[in-house]
This record gives sequence, structure tokens and C-alpha cells, in this order.
Amino acid sequence: MLTFIRPPDKMKAYFQGAAEVDPRESGKFSLLGGSITGTFLEIKPQTEVAMHWRFKDWPEEMYSSVNITFKDTGTNTELKLVQSGIPKYSVEQIRQGWYRYYFNAIKMTFGYGSACL
Repeated sequence: MLTFIRPPDKMKAYFQGAAEVDPRESGKFSLLGGSITGTFLEIKPQTEVAMHWRFKDWPEEMYSSVNITFKDTGTNTELKLVQSGIPKYSVEQIRQGWYRYYFNAIKMTFGYGSACL
């Protein structure tokens, strides 16, 4: 279920090389040439990833909280993403970015998520 971040080479594949990732608790990440940075807070290999996440142009100490949970339904895996602490001016950009740079990129690169996208 966490094969989209482990091993880090998979993230580099769907970000077309623009990713530096240390996928462990307290590990740092930098995506899209440093446009997005953060820290993995918690990684439960089959169920959850929690992280602090920020855009480069946000104020220095501003981070949002991202929680991604996975539920095995037997035939599929349901993914739930909750992100809080986003400045209002970034909400739509982030919503579109999750689809463009994560969900659609993962689908195009590996074929995951074809039932929901």
C-alpha cells in the first residue's frame, strides 16, 4: 500500500526525478525541485502516513498537516487524504496538485488507482 513512497525511486519515477525522499519517521522530503518540502511524522506501513508539508512560498515556519490512510477492501485499497492548516490562497492549488502530481502521476506511471480516477 505504501509502494508509492517506498522505495524512493518509485516517487522519483512519477515525479520524473524531481524528488528527494527519506521515507521513515522524521525523514525529510523535497518534491518538484524543492517546491514542496516536509517531514514524515508517522508511517504505519499498511495503514497510514502522516506528515508536515509546505510550499516553498509559504511563510518560513508554516506547515500543513497531511494524513493519508489506506483501507484494504479485499479487492481494492481505499485511500483517504486529509490535509489541514492550508492558507486559503493555496487551497485550490493544493487540491489540483494532489490530482496532477500524485494521483494521476501514480496512475500514469504504475497503473494504480484506475478505478477512482
